[in-house]
Amino acid sequence: MYARPWKGIVVAALLLVGSARADAGMARMCDITGNGTVSQIDAMRVLEFVAGLRDLTPEQQFLADASGNGRVTTYDVTCIMKAATGIPVTGSHCDQMVQMP
Repeated sequence: MYARPWKGIVVAALLLVGSARADAGMARMCDITGNGTVSQIDAMRVLEFVAGLRDLTPEQQFLADASGNGRVTTYDVTCIMKAATGIPVTGSHCDQMVQMP
C-alpha cells in the first residue's frame, strides 16, 4: 500500500473552511455594528443617524428599526439603549435574529 498524503490535506482544508453557515444572511436586530451584540455604540450610531450626523446603509437602517414600523426614530434609539442595558421593551424587535432583505 502507498501513502495518500493528499487525503490528509483535503481533510485539513475542509476543517479550515468549514461547512456553509446555517445563519448566512441572518443578522441580529438592533446590532448596527454587526459585532453580534446590541450595545450602547449601536444606540449612539442610530441617534447620530436620526440627528443627520451619520449615514447608515439600507441594511443598517433595517436593523435599526427596533419598533418595526418602517422608520428609524428616537424611539428606536430608546429601544436599542434599553436592550443594551438588559431592560426589555414590549414590542421591540431587538436581539431577534432576522433574515436580511
